[in-house]
Amino acid sequence: MRTLPILIAVLLSTLSPDVLAEDASRPSGTATVPLQDLIPLYAQREAPAAPPPMEALVKSDLTGRLTAEALLVEGHFEVEVLADGRWTQVRLLQLDADTYPTRLPTLEGATVGVVDGYLCLVTRKAGRYELEVGLAVRSSAAGAERRAQLRFGAHAAPVPLTLEADTSVFTLMEPLPSSAGEGFTVYPAQGALRVGWRAAAPVARGEKVQVRPPLEPRITEASATWVSTLEGRATLRVAYTLSLDREQPLELMLPEGHALERVTLNAIPVPAEAEGGVVNLKVAPARLGETGGALEVVLTRELGVFHLSGRLKLALPRVSWPVAELRARAHFPSVFNYRREGGSLEQVDAADAPAMEAASLPGKVLHFRQYLVAASAPTLELGYSVDISQSYFR
Repeated sequence: MRTLPILIAVLLSTLSPDVLAEDASRPSGTATVPLQDLIPLYAQREAPAAPPPMEALVKSDLTGRLTAEALLVEGHFEVEVLADGRWTQVRLLQLDADTYPTRLPTLEGATVGVVDGYLCLVTRKAGRYELEVGLAVRSSAAGAERRAQLRFGAHAAPVPLTLEADTSVFTLMEPLPSSAGEGFTVYPAQGALRVGWRAAAPVARGEKVQVRPPLEPRITEASATWVSTLEGRATLRVAYTLSLDREQPLELMLPEGHALERVTLNAIPVPAEAEGGVVNLKVAPARLGETGGALEVVLTRELGVFHLSGRLKLALPRVSWPVAELRARAHFPSVFNYRREGGSLEQVDAADAPAMEAASLPGKVLHFRQYLVAASAPTLELGYSVDISQSYFR
């Protein structure tokens, strides 16, 4: 009979004080609860939180500059991590064999480093993280040319790179639009930024540098197209062929009653606004070292509903540069006959009209032309009346 207390004492001595205290504080036993009381308790239980739609959102801004053998990139990232309580890996940039990190930040609650060939932010805490990184992208050489590329990670949307390049030291191989000063914009293609350049040829000692005189900017030719519906809504598209050797200002004065729809420079849309009917632009050659560019302007206007007969007064924008030759074409409703009644544009026959881009546009086609336009807005006045040539009653 004395062995039972000794066995109980031995079992109690093997348990830690924390376990004994926890068992003593935890209630034990069973309880019977009526169903009508259990249902409200079951409804009040906490539902598991839904996972976020994505692990993180990334906003980035990249700038770069060229050296003789590499592209140096500075990146600013704003990362919003949505997942909390579990490890999240945000892949920002892909580091190829020729890409090396030169500067990595130290963050509170997160780590930035290279993981499986990617520049990543790793954390298990939700929140906003801002980081600055530096990268060196070593170029591959093909003769005198150098090429470098930087790929984006899976979580970072591709964004343009603002590139600083001294054109007296480097010649860019890609057609890059100029942003300001010596800055150029490199747009991503297929998830990567690609830059090509070569070093400018050194000038021999004692050799004089031949400086080309600045090219007087002008417009070698312009083509305009009017298209109007029977309800009187007209669209005017004007394309200018530019002759220039550097960035230059260009001013367009819109005709009265016209609204600016869009402007493209070298096939790239550019932001532009008409202030008081005047559009001020900065135009540049399509490629570095070339002397040609292209500008296209699209305008709209309400001509009013066509009547049985009437008169149309049309005009083109006034350009601050001289225009050597202007060709115009009008596509108006085919139920009318048209006759030129005035204006600076002269009508020409279709057979004598210069070749313009073929377009499957409806309506009757009229051709016009003007030479040597300077500091003026080309105008055209047309009279129209119902075409009864196909009527049985005359």
